[in-house]
Amino acid sequence: MINNFWKKIILKKSLSNKNVINRKNLYIFPSFRGFQIAALIFFCFAVAIFYQNNFALLLSIILFFIYFISILISYQNLLNLKISINNKLYPAKKIIDLDYQIEEKQNRERLNINIGIDKKSINKDIQDKTSVNLKHKFEKRGITQTPILNINSKFPFGIINTFTSVSFHESLTIFPEPIKPSNEVFDELYQLNTDEGFDYEFDKIEEIRENTNLSKISWKHSSIRKKLYEKKFKFSNNLQHVTIDLQKLKSDNLEKKLSYASYLIEYFYKLKKPFLLKNKEFLSPIACSLEHRNKLLTYLANV
Repeated sequence: MINNFWKKIILKKSLSNKNVINRKNLYIFPSFRGFQIAALIFFCFAVAIFYQNNFALLLSIILFFIYFISILISYQNLLNLKISINNKLYPAKKIIDLDYQIEEKQNRERLNINIGIDKKSINKDIQDKTSVNLKHKFEKRGITQTPILNINSKFPFGIINTFTSVSFHESLTIFPEPIKPSNEVFDELYQLNTDEGFDYEFDKIEEIRENTNLSKISWKHSSIRKKLYEKKFKFSNNLQHVTIDLQKLKSDNLEKKLSYASYLIEYFYKLKKPFLLKNKEFLSPIACSLEHRNKLLTYLANV
């Protein structure tokens, strides 16, 4: 109950102070070792008073000074950090690296900082601008908020825990999980582009090991070698562009079609082969740039 109460307070402060760590959303609490040191300070101070023990008094003063310095250093270790996320476009249902950037404007190193999402965290020293990659997985496509970062530090002596949670102004776009289409789907794509007046050629021949379309059989090679061989196709270098038509991708499941389209967009972008995306009334420009790829993946995320 207490933990849930604190979590609500921290989250509320986080939502009202996005992308930054400041005095309004930074919290300090003794660690378990900190409570032990506090108890020892109290005990030494009590012994010094009731038994007039100078050594106990000196020890309590030293420990109190260390305790006070720990609070100041731990607090300053996290104060006034600015955090942003570099990439805002990710695939669904895959473990990816979220790329955060932490900026320190006071030109001093921040040491031994734990940064994480949920229960997973890494330890990092921050100086100037530092990139931090954290593993995460998005289950659904669409627009979603950037995951909240949990940040804490027990520097320097491990007796004071300074902590906060950081929310973000930026939203992320999650596009459908890229799934490689079957050969049959690729064949449909080749046929689609051929019907539109483009050429394709086959790259190699292989012996048939399962049922295949008769139109793909290389009868010339089969007759010479007395075995059935099929043509393995690739897009010709002369192909001007590729049309990815969602309505003609062979699948009854919309999400599967979107996943096929995500894969094909990534595939042709890496090949630097100009492509366009078509879906009902939607028709994209023809390009193979990173901006074009990002726009089409964003479109698929919101279909």
